[in-house]
Amino acid sequence: MKNTSLSLLSRNRSIFASLLMAAVATVSQTDKAAAFDLKFNATTAVATDADYIAADPFGFGFGAGYSRSAIRYTNVAPGVAGALGNGLDAVFTATAKGTNYSFVEHIPNFRSATTTAPTTTAAAYQDAAFLYQIAGTSTAGATGLGKGGLDYKIELFERGTNTRYTADALRLLVYDVDGEGAGTTNLRQDEAVRIAKGAGLVGYQVGSSAQALIPTQDATSYLFSGRGINVAETDKSGAAIFYFANVNQVNFQFEADTLAPSSADPNPVFSGIDGDLSLYGTGALTGFATRVDTSATATAVPEPFTIIGTLVGGTAALRMRKKLKADKA
Repeated sequence: MKNTSLSLLSRNRSIFASLLMAAVATVSQTDKAAAFDLKFNATTAVATDADYIAADPFGFGFGAGYSRSAIRYTNVAPGVAGALGNGLDAVFTATAKGTNYSFVEHIPNFRSATTTAPTTTAAAYQDAAFLYQIAGTSTAGATGLGKGGLDYKIELFERGTNTRYTADALRLLVYDVDGEGAGTTNLRQDEAVRIAKGAGLVGYQVGSSAQALIPTQDATSYLFSGRGINVAETDKSGAAIFYFANVNQVNFQFEADTLAPSSADPNPVFSGIDGDLSLYGTGALTGFATRVDTSATATAVPEPFTIIGTLVGGTAALRMRKKLKADKA
């Protein structure tokens, strides 16, 4: 007579071995996967503003703006082909949050000088920048004061399609998250960026200077707060590098708290996203603190022990059912 117990045990061992090897291989592949560079310089949208801040009091020019809430960047990862072999696109969707806050515009192919404020004549860094603002006047106590922000969703797709693309590893630099004023003595506006836990974030790096973003966390998210001091786009004090794994979209929540009126209300909030760290040239990682691991809160591939626990539990349940059946016989 064929020994059913041994046959089932052997089969369970085979299944366990196969799943364990697959899980280990997947984890190893993810750990070794290198993030590819992203460039946000081409879009299918039509510009709605030639240069949003060309005539502002500071004389900065940000480049062409797109006021629609969603914008599609094309061929964002040159040399990277999706399953369809057509390359990748990225869709950015902006949603304003908070009373009196509104989205202003996306700024593709953002231009930034190496040490000063942005100008239209400087070299293009192929970044995705944006503006949002709180409405109001320069009168103290007016509606121009309060908390709000912007949910900024980035989705990856096969080029020219609505088929999602999942990246093994993704790296994005967010910069100019600072504030306005001279610190706590003359603070006009606070800025921060938040990322939810369990959304694929596996690590981050903030600047190493005394003015760097302040990372904190609560039960559901990681928060990176500026220090209320205005810094240049190229100053790493207002920047952080975020590392993601196994994601087809990432969500940043940019936050602002306007504490005092501005002489140039409505006062827009600006930030940028760099997908290849070219903003800092060859010394991209110089001036950043050691990477902090957050993979325990990311939703990535199954851990091997999860598979082991499932199989062990399944085997125990099978034995219990066999025993109960035998007792009834």
